[in-house]
Amino acid sequence: MECDGLMFCEKQYGVASNFHISRYARIGVLPDTAVIRASSNAKYSWIGEIIYGSVLKTGYFEVDVCVGCELIDMFAESSGDLGSAHKVFEKMPERNLVTWTLMITRFAQLGCARDAINLFLDMELSGYAPDRFTYSSVLSACTELGLLALGKQLHSRVIRFRLALDVFVGCSLVNMYAECTAYGLVNDSRKTFDQMPAHNVMSWTAIITAYVQSGECDKEAIELFFRMISGQIQPNQFSFSSVLKAYIGFAKHGFAARALEMFRKMLETGTKPNEIAFVAVLSACSHVGVISEGRKHFNSMYKVHGIVPRMEHYACMVDSLGRSGLLVEAMEFINSLPFMADALVWRTLLGACRVHGNTELGKHAVEMILEQEPDDLVAYILLSNLHASAGQWRDVAKIRRSMKSKI
Repeated sequence: MECDGLMFCEKQYGVASNFHISRYARIGVLPDTAVIRASSNAKYSWIGEIIYGSVLKTGYFEVDVCVGCELIDMFAESSGDLGSAHKVFEKMPERNLVTWTLMITRFAQLGCARDAINLFLDMELSGYAPDRFTYSSVLSACTELGLLALGKQLHSRVIRFRLALDVFVGCSLVNMYAECTAYGLVNDSRKTFDQMPAHNVMSWTAIITAYVQSGECDKEAIELFFRMISGQIQPNQFSFSSVLKAYIGFAKHGFAARALEMFRKMLETGTKPNEIAFVAVLSACSHVGVISEGRKHFNSMYKVHGIVPRMEHYACMVDSLGRSGLLVEAMEFINSLPFMADALVWRTLLGACRVHGNTELGKHAVEMILEQEPDDLVAYILLSNLHASAGQWRDVAKIRRSMKSKI
């Protein structure tokens, strides 16, 4: 009867409560995979330890390979305890491809990329042939470690085994080459992307991000984004963030207004913006000169989206006010910051002072920069230019003498 009550609780509420899970262990009833899965909740991780001990004592661990898989996930997901998860893996009397791939994937996902690759090599030595999910995880591990040579070897293998066209493997390959854009491999990323017969939001986001990261292909990134949405693929926060950054990079050509329009569409679709998206949209507001909209988005960061503004967001607001000549208001905004403004914020104000010829405020900005970075010669140069534009040549000479003493 007690066992039936536990089963009812699981069926009725979807997951087992901590009380009912612990009762399994106490009354000697063998927990099934659903109960172990319920213990993956971080709140119940201590109960997972009890269940693990129970299945080892009863021999249930050796009966069903699925129990081992659920235990691995229980430790990995509840507390990120990869040590215990791997211990379970090592104790499993029987392993299959799913088991190997699961352990490799959890290593790759939780910051142990080198362990993922080592386990992959062990798997092959044990005679198991990797599938698309295995290759996808190992390629991600190669990306994390910057092991491009190994990644290219694996690329050759997935082509030979006809797995390169799979959306999971393809997305991992696009990501790998995207992260290596510093080596001029954005074309390899695009080639891999174009060879994929089908795409999802992750593969589209990967290739868009690759172009943005290259620093010279903002136009291509924007074009790809519109190809994605025309194909009925719903963008996520990462694809929106990447295309917003592309628009800002392209702002000199009048695309900042399009960035604001894109951000509004992002909100309309219910996609939650992240910190990067807000840097992009606040920069766009600054370029276009819409201070009120910039304020609205800035205020919504924490109030609506729960994002705590960082120094970059404050610098964007100072830039927006400064570009419009509202230098006193910009100074008041800096004084209202919940922490000490860094050199980035003061440089932003200094740039605005130079444009609008406010020497006194510019001098204060330089003093604040040099207080934090005493050897910043750029600050001296900007102040010198500020005095020069006002015809204050004695001050220019004085600053240049100070600069020489710093060199």
